[in-house]
Amino acid sequence: MHEKRFPLSTRWQPLVALFAAFALLLTACGTAGNSGSGSGGDHTLTIAKGGPPNSLDPAKISQDWQWYANLAYDPLIYRDPAGTLQPRLAESWGYTGAGNTVFELKLRPNVQFSDGSPLTADGVKASIEYYRKTHTGSSALSTVSAIDVTGPLTVRLTLSQPNPQLPVVFTQDYGAGNIIGTAALNDPAQLATTTVGAGPYVLDKSGTVANDHYAYVPNPHYWNKAAVAYSKVVVRVIPNPNTSLAALKTGQVDVIQGVYSTAEAAKSAGLRIASAPQVFVGLSLADRQGTLAPQLRDVRVRQALNYAVDRQKIAKALFGEYGTPTEQIVLPGQDGYNDNQLYTYDPAKAKQLLSDAGYPNGFTLPVVTTSSANIGLTTQAIADELKQVGVQLQLTNHPDAASYNKDVAGAKFPAYGIGFGTMPVYLMGQTLYLPSAAQFNPFKSSDPALTALYQQAAGADEATRAKLDQQIVRWLDEQAWFLPVVFTPVFFFSRTTVAGVQSTRGEPIANPTDWRPAS
Repeated sequence: MHEKRFPLSTRWQPLVALFAAFALLLTACGTAGNSGSGSGGDHTLTIAKGGPPNSLDPAKISQDWQWYANLAYDPLIYRDPAGTLQPRLAESWGYTGAGNTVFELKLRPNVQFSDGSPLTADGVKASIEYYRKTHTGSSALSTVSAIDVTGPLTVRLTLSQPNPQLPVVFTQDYGAGNIIGTAALNDPAQLATTTVGAGPYVLDKSGTVANDHYAYVPNPHYWNKAAVAYSKVVVRVIPNPNTSLAALKTGQVDVIQGVYSTAEAAKSAGLRIASAPQVFVGLSLADRQGTLAPQLRDVRVRQALNYAVDRQKIAKALFGEYGTPTEQIVLPGQDGYNDNQLYTYDPAKAKQLLSDAGYPNGFTLPVVTTSSANIGLTTQAIADELKQVGVQLQLTNHPDAASYNKDVAGAKFPAYGIGFGTMPVYLMGQTLYLPSAAQFNPFKSSDPALTALYQQAAGADEATRAKLDQQIVRWLDEQAWFLPVVFTPVFFFSRTTVAGVQSTRGEPIANPTDWRPAS
């Protein structure tokens, strides 16, 4: 077995509430430390996050709040800012034999958790099994039929069906690879309010006030002490993005996760902006059998809607230089992307297709959307475009993501506004377009051709899978299951005292463990 390095792919995260803003007055919990004061001495990093974690347990924490876990838990495999997979708790990994059904990990020796207990193959097995049992979104590991310890530091996973993306699943972006100390698994309830990981930091409970700020100090047992850049890291909960930006400007915090509405103000203030496209926003034409909207049963209607939208105009109008127009659910350079575009902006062709399908005067389409994650803004822009070809979107907007999610999952509307974080095509199948994708495929749409392509790609070697992934994305494009319009970015704003805050197409989610005091 040899070490595997994997390129571009991004984390699973629908992110429907990623950019949600709430009102809260700034509360004081100390100011940012001397993070740019050069080498030596104490360095405190203070971060602002839009909300408190639902739990500190890596198997339960929401993907939106992954920072709280990443500080304390090293993953088996690390995705670096370039998007390359690097050794972390696993020194090497790879599939054995053909078909992507047997996956082996060789662990790093002499690693300890923050409680002093050692990293072992038995412990890794127990952590993965706990994740599979506990995590509500663990479908990426649903085909694991056995986890075997084949040596003190080697683990083998056997799958009932092929899964070509286990290296990605075991990165910091997905949670399954964030290994928990074995002793803590005997009393997992404690993981909600404390950390027992093998990462660079450990939660300082005495310096933490739940729902207000969370303090982390260096893990005394960390295997790579040279990588620990700060004597303290504080994550402050500041829900309002304007308040968060004000705290950054005044030096109360060093880094925040920003939003598009404050990007220009951040730039004007001389702050550093890191951003990369991550979330495709548009419509899901979910009722492909025509259960609620008979018009959507006809592929010509779904294609007409795609031809009727000026993606370039919407992207520029809503997101300026940060919007990336798209007709595909994947980004350029990502696995599955097709260079040849299918839909040009052509209202005349849209009208002709509607007429051919029996709707020369258009029709009314009920759509549910939400104010979260820029979905509502984009859906309204789509509605304005479709009106020009006679299609009226009857919009129901939920300010909160919870009500929206309930309506989407309950198949109460034939179409819905969507914001979905990009990921490998295989993983998108499980969460977006296969019949088993309950949240985002509420009508259980399926097709033998799509299923066959998916199964072939799952068991294929890397080169063959790349071509099959392109065919899957092209099929979804041609069948117009979705109406993607624009990729919106994830924003990170930082002061010049902090180095290493990056967001790239290879890894759009900046990780605090990569950040350093600027020299």
